[in-house]
Amino acid sequence: MHLITSKTLETRRRVLQKLAAGGAFFTVRGLFAEALTLTPRVTQGPFYPMAKNIPLDKDNDLVHLNDNLTPASGVITYVSGRVLTSRGRPIRDALIELWHADSHGEYIFSDNAERNPRSDPNFAGFGQFLTGSDGAYKFRTVKAGLYRGRARHFHFGITIPGQKTRFTTQLFWNEDPNALGEQGMTNEKDGVFAGIRDAAQRASIIKDYHAVFGSAAGEVETTWDIIMGITPVEQPYPNAEGGHLVIAGAEVPTQVGGKQRYRVTVPAQKGYSYEVYANPTVGGLGWAALPFAINEKAEVDRNIHTADSEGPLHLYVEKPSVKGSYYVAFRVPGANTGTPGVEGRGGRGPGGPPRGDRPPPPPDNASILDLVLPQLTVTE
Repeated sequence: MHLITSKTLETRRRVLQKLAAGGAFFTVRGLFAEALTLTPRVTQGPFYPMAKNIPLDKDNDLVHLNDNLTPASGVITYVSGRVLTSRGRPIRDALIELWHADSHGEYIFSDNAERNPRSDPNFAGFGQFLTGSDGAYKFRTVKAGLYRGRARHFHFGITIPGQKTRFTTQLFWNEDPNALGEQGMTNEKDGVFAGIRDAAQRASIIKDYHAVFGSAAGEVETTWDIIMGITPVEQPYPNAEGGHLVIAGAEVPTQVGGKQRYRVTVPAQKGYSYEVYANPTVGGLGWAALPFAINEKAEVDRNIHTADSEGPLHLYVEKPSVKGSYYVAFRVPGANTGTPGVEGRGGRGPGGPPRGDRPPPPPDNASILDLVLPQLTVTE
C-alpha cells in the first residue's frame, strides 16, 4: 500500500519545481513527449525521379530492378524502423518513399530519358513501402555513393493519412568517408545537414550501420524511427468495410504470356488513384507494391492508376498473394501520386549529379531557407 501524505506531495512538488527550473519541460505534456525528437523536414532535392524513371516494380527492394536477377553493385544495406506520431503512436498507411544515388554516386533521375544512362543498370533507385498497424517499414538497398557537394545520404518521403503532399527528409551515415579511403564531404560540412538548427534533430538523422549478423557478404543494417509532428487523419474509403480495400483476387481463366493472372476489382471513385499491394519482398511485415495491367490481356505496364469514372475497376496482377487477398491503397484527388513536384526537376543533362561541374557547397552564410524546410508544427 502506498500512502499519500502532505510530506509526499511536498517532495513531489519540489522535484517538479526543480525539473521546471532546469528547463526539462514546460508542461505536463512536455514531460512525456520530451524523449521523442521530431524528424527534421529538409529539402526534397532535385533528383526525385520522374514518373518515367520510377521502376515498374517499385517495392521495398532496391537491390533488384524489376525481375532482373543481377543485383546492384555496392554494400547491401537494410534500413528499418517505424513511423510514429510525436507521442510514439504507430502510424498506419504511411507511404514511405526511398530514393538515392547508386554506389557510384549516380541517381536514376533523368528528364529526357527513361533513366540516367550513367546509373547502375541493375539498381532500382527508388522504392516504396506502406506501413501496417504497427507503423513498421523495411528497405533493402545499397550504400549510397558519394558525389561532389554532398555527404553520403538517403532521401525519404513520407505521406501520412490526411496529407496530400510528401514530407521529405534525409538520412546520413555516421562516418568520415576520407578516413575510409574515399574522397567525400563530411556531414558537418554538408549544406543541408548544417541547415538544421536543432542539435537533437541533426543527431536524429545520423545513424551507425552495423554488420548484419550471420551475413558473409558484408551486409549492413540500421534502425531509424521517423517521428512525425503532423497528426494523421484517417481517410476511410467510401462504402468500404472498415474503410479499407482488402480484396480477394480472382484467377483469370486464360494465361497471358504463359503467366497466371489475378483480377482485383475495385469499386472505383472518379479521380482517385489506386495501387495494389501484396506480399512483402523484404521483411515479413506490411505489403509490397505490385505492377498491374488494366486490361485482362494487356501488358503489365503500370503501378498506379487514376480512375476517370465511378464504378468497377479491374486491375490485373501476375503475383498471387499468400495473404489470401490484396490490399488496394488509394490516394484522394490532388494527393501525392509519385510525381516530383516543384523541387524534383534537375534539368541538368541526362540525369544524376553532373560530374565535375556541380556547384560548390553553399557558403556558411547561405540562407537557411535555401537549405532546409522547417518541420510543420501541427501536433496531435
